Order: sequence, then C-alpha cells, then structure tokens
Amino acid sequence: MKTPNIRRILFPCLLAAVLFLAPGLASKPGEPTNGNVFSLQVPPFVSVARAEEGSIASVIEDEAGISAYFNAAMSIDLNAVRGVFRTIEVETADYIIGSVPIPGYGEEWDAHVYVHTDGWVLAYYLAGDPVGKVFDWIAYHNGGRRNISTKLENTLAVVAGEGGVPFSGAIYYDFRYPNATHLMLIAEWIYYYGPDSFEVNLPGTFAFYQRSWSFGTTDEGWYRLDGVTIADQNCNGWCISQGTLSAAQLLPDQFHEIQVWSGFEDYAYGGLALVYRIP
Repeated sequence: MKTPNIRRILFPCLLAAVLFLAPGLASKPGEPTNGNVFSLQVPPFVSVARAEEGSIASVIEDEAGISAYFNAAMSIDLNAVRGVFRTIEVETADYIIGSVPIPGYGEEWDAHVYVHTDGWVLAYYLAGDPVGKVFDWIAYHNGGRRNISTKLENTLAVVAGEGGVPFSGAIYYDFRYPNATHLMLIAEWIYYYGPDSFEVNLPGTFAFYQRSWSFGTTDEGWYRLDGVTIADQNCNGWCISQGTLSAAQLLPDQFHEIQVWSGFEDYAYGGLALVYRIP
C-alpha cells in the first residue's frame, strides 16, 4: 500500500522526482529528463516534404496531433512490419501508413503509424485527441510504476522489434503547436483507498498550448482538480479516460491540487500532460 502524501511541484525546481525544465536545462531532442520532460522537434522528413502538396508528409501534418518518431539509421523491410498493423490505409513500395494496436487496449486506442523503407517510423494520435491519451497506464502498472510510459513510444518499440531494427527512444512533436518546445508528463498513483495528490504551479512567463488529463483505474477511482471531479469511474477491469483542461482551470502563478483516489484493493493512476514553450 502506498502512503498518501501531497507533492508540491514548483517550476522550474525539482521536487519528488518530477522536473520542469528551466531555461538552459533543456534536454536534447527526444532525451527525457527523469522520464518526464521531452524536447519537441519537428520530424526532418516532414520539414523537407512540407512544400510538396499531396505528399504523405503533408497528409500527416494535416491530421496528426501528438506524435513520437525515430530513425533506425538503416532500411526497413515493409514485409517484415506489415503484420503489426491492424489496418493498412495506404501502402506503396516506399511506405505503409495504418493503425497499430496497443497491447492491452481496444481498437479505439490504436496508434496511427507511418513506416518508410528509409528507416523513419512515426506514431501519432489525431489532432482531435488530447495529449493525455499518450499515458500508457497498463504498461506503467505492469512495469512497477518506475517510469512513465507512453503508448506511442511503446508502439515504436513494437514496430522496431518486428522490423528487426534498433530502437533507443522516441523524439516527440505536436503537429498542432509548431511553436511549442516541450512536453511534460506528470503521473500520480494510489493503491487501496487513497487519495494521493500533488500540487502544480504553472509559470506565467511560459506559453501553454495544451493542458490535458488522463485517468486510469483497475476498477474504481476518481480524479479531481482543486476539489472538482474530472473523472469518476467504476468498472470491472481497466477504465481509462482523458480530456483537456481549460486555461481557467489551471491559472498560472498559483498552486492547483490534483488528487487521485482508488477503491478497495484497486489501483488508480492520474496524469497531467502539458505542451508549452519556454521563452
């Protein structure tokens, strides 16, 4: 049983192993700091093809939201990876784009995946999906809650394994917010009658493009922001949901408390995802 506590997350300080990057401390593109903060960088193949009307890169740019990608630095045999797709939307001699299932989740959680023979692999959710959808609570739960895990990075690892190419980590980018510089993921969990909580204070000098939440429970639990219930779930087995938060719900330069509660012998997981720009 986890002992309930309140963690106060100050920016840009580090408390309770949750880090918000300060100017000058930014990680390299794709390199997480304590597994929580990621620099955002546009995929090079999208930058090159951006002016090509009708190209697959421009199609992805039009429909994608949060994404994760890598380059294998070697060619990928499309025949080798075809089997990981649930559905294939487009296939040419050079690339495949379609949907790939997430282990433990239903079809509505599938990631859209683009694989090119030149080694590029990109997984993304649609522009209408909140960033909080990336939290992989099942993998986090099964992995002992040591590192925050995302569905998109785990999908890339599956594709890389199937294709027999190396994979050392993902680079993130949100196609909706080209001026954003970072993605931050904060996770809280509780077992057996919570709640547990953390407080967060967003600097008014930062530009926040999206604030979103994610909640998962193995049976029963709730997620609250400043005492207001955001999600309340009771089901037989995993329940997972997410959504966006307004700027008014997370006003800058003041502390906000996020609480996660679990029922009897249940686990509950709550996440906050922030897409922002450091001035």
